[in-house]
Amino acid sequence: MKIGFDAKRLFNNFTGLGNYSRTLVKNFQQSFPEHDLHLFSPKLIRNEETEWFFDESRFTLHECEHPFKGYWRQYQITSLVKKLDLDIYHGLSHELPIGIEKLNCKTFISFHDLIYEHYPEQFPLLDRFFYRRKYKSSAFRADQILAISESTKKDLKEIYGIPENKISVLYQSCQDIFFQQKTYVKPIKEEHYFLYVGSIIERKGLLKIVEAQALIPVKSRIPIVIIGSGKDYVQEVKERISALGLDNEFLFMKYVENHLLPSYYHFAKALIFPSVYEGFGIPIIESLLSNTPVITSSISSLPEAAGPGGILVNPSNQNEIAKAMVEISEDEKKAAILSTKGRQHVLSKFTSKVLSQELLKLYQSIK
Repeated sequence: MKIGFDAKRLFNNFTGLGNYSRTLVKNFQQSFPEHDLHLFSPKLIRNEETEWFFDESRFTLHECEHPFKGYWRQYQITSLVKKLDLDIYHGLSHELPIGIEKLNCKTFISFHDLIYEHYPEQFPLLDRFFYRRKYKSSAFRADQILAISESTKKDLKEIYGIPENKISVLYQSCQDIFFQQKTYVKPIKEEHYFLYVGSIIERKGLLKIVEAQALIPVKSRIPIVIIGSGKDYVQEVKERISALGLDNEFLFMKYVENHLLPSYYHFAKALIFPSVYEGFGIPIIESLLSNTPVITSSISSLPEAAGPGGILVNPSNQNEIAKAMVEISEDEKKAAILSTKGRQHVLSKFTSKVLSQELLKLYQSIK
């Protein structure tokens, strides 16, 4: 088959949507190298993350030559798809080019979440307008939607009214480094610590973790390492930490190189991830693959990602979070059971081989 991918985020985004795009495309090419794969991007950034995709034996790259990159992505990709006579075009992040539905090319679109519908106050008015207009239109024009969780599928049905038979759930995987056997190197001097990984924004619940830490008796507390960055909310969290006298119990790290992340997960007592809404929750499977259990939310898509490897809590209840922290730090037997079952859960459902085979079946199922 000749398959095209919207690779804007693959080449230009180095967090969630970019990681998803690189992982899906790389895994598919490695599993099924016989297919003719084309990547479309308004700009091709070449760095450590994207170097692998510049190999001409793997992909044909298409970069924007039009002065208006947004116009090229919305309209001219359709002409390229027609000229190349592609069998399939896959929009990896909520969007399809205008008019592609009129071609003899089957269209797929990945939907990660509808967070702008659940938390509109977190998005500028103009952004919300364009998200709703572009994403909802693309959802109805696509031949098939790939939701990254049952939670996202539910949102698409309930909020946008998309027919259930048009939506398939295809979970996402994470970077290869988490699946590789390795020797872990202790990354920091602390013997025991909890870990938080992700953007520091309100819905991910870091403030609740701070308040939960304050509820735990001093003798039972262990430090909390925070890997991620943010804006105004970071300052709010730090002010709350100081007000509660916990300055020495939190270590902030804006960025950790990818090859070091598995060690941070592995030596943590648990990942704490009390988000109120996620499309999936990649840090959860990264943690479980690193043999570390998780404390996460009982809502949204988080139970799907954690499976039997997590303690599920009400993300709005700091008492529940604190209780889970004490339980997992003091009960080594339970922590070991959670990490073992959690890793098995990830290996059975979220590996590149399993997900690439499911993706190929979905491509082949649309006639």
